[in-house]
Amino acid sequence: MKRINHLAIKSLKYRKFTITLSIISISLSVILLLGVERIRNQVHESFASTISGTDLIVGARTGSVSLLLSTVFHIGYANQNVSYESYEAISKNPKVAWSIPLSLGDSHKGFPVLGTTDEYFEHFKYGRKQNLEAAAGHLCVHGMGAVIGADVAKNLGYSVGDELIVTHGMGDESFVKHDHDPFTIEAVLKPTGTPVDQTVHVSINSMGAIHAEFYNEEDSLAYDPFAEALAAHQNEHDHHHHAHCNHGHSAEAGGTPSTLTGFMLGLHKRNEVLLMQRHLNTYEDEPLSAIMPVVTLLELWNVVKPIQKTLIIISFLVLIVAFAGMLTTIMTSLNERRREMAILRSVGAKPRDIFQLIIIESFSVTTIGIIVGIIILHLLLLVAKPIISSQLGILINIFDFNMMELSFVSIILLGGLLIGFWPAYLSYKHSLADGLTIKV
Repeated sequence: MKRINHLAIKSLKYRKFTITLSIISISLSVILLLGVERIRNQVHESFASTISGTDLIVGARTGSVSLLLSTVFHIGYANQNVSYESYEAISKNPKVAWSIPLSLGDSHKGFPVLGTTDEYFEHFKYGRKQNLEAAAGHLCVHGMGAVIGADVAKNLGYSVGDELIVTHGMGDESFVKHDHDPFTIEAVLKPTGTPVDQTVHVSINSMGAIHAEFYNEEDSLAYDPFAEALAAHQNEHDHHHHAHCNHGHSAEAGGTPSTLTGFMLGLHKRNEVLLMQRHLNTYEDEPLSAIMPVVTLLELWNVVKPIQKTLIIISFLVLIVAFAGMLTTIMTSLNERRREMAILRSVGAKPRDIFQLIIIESFSVTTIGIIVGIIILHLLLLVAKPIISSQLGILINIFDFNMMELSFVSIILLGGLLIGFWPAYLSYKHSLADGLTIKV
């Protein structure tokens, strides 16, 4: 066997040009197939970890995907809002450990503005239950303070202390601007790879206050001393470099809004989620929808599954073309190698040795192609990782092989082995005669 391996190496070196072309085609197929699978897997993980640690998301009666898109991804509008009274009543339920109010509908230069409270920064988690962290400033939205995501700061060039104007509506342009009540940026969040990066967070009470003043709708607030809100903000702005927010208290000037887009809930006991969900879906005071974000994220991911399957199919088709090219190369070289085989037979090589020689060559080309492809893929991922992270918010784990990738590698190795069987059989068959004439 050692002698056959040595002959195979010599034969590959002698035909290095055609062998190199076969290795390149296999490598490109490996890069495409494993690259698509790696990115697909990382996108899935990033998508599934958009929100974690939240047991239920509650909104007005609507579809589960629509509610998730509006509250978590800030896509689209909620058809109806939830009354603040229902939010307060549900938050006081003994099973509820914490609650986060959410109010959407405004934007800033195309980025959604989320009205919430400081509890958002304490309880909202993403990834593997990671907390939101500030890259600069302090995480608080008291008064007229704002906390912006990493993409907002990067794209608009904002930093702590800058002011921003909120506009009504979710478009890039708006004719209804609250330019008489600017918010001051109190903190910039670290990148998360989630919609948080593209969100401006402000106080839900201050958002309600500027709407009440602009539209003169005093009944939307418990009370409406907007001047008091501005005075409180000015006092806080003067001292924001010397004091941290107290996350244990959420009372602010500006009153409370009458409605919310929705709210997030965390329960004391995870095994009570289904009971609580059923209770909220049959809530008597108003029609509500309660969804488990993890389940709905999987439901939403199934919508894009056909796309990922199509990419994998295309990758396999490219691999088949590469194998076909390698088979053609081996088959066309058989007649050219008839003298080599005859010499081998004349020095005592047996027909099974010729068979093993072709199989070893085919398997070696495939193995080298896989190794080269994996090395190039990881080099490309190493270069592209910061670009993908900053532009798409997807964190790529370069050396994280999953079972699907290992399965693909095994399939490619098996394919390379099978590709060599037909030319190896022909060589074996004709070497039984004289080793000189091989008809393909």
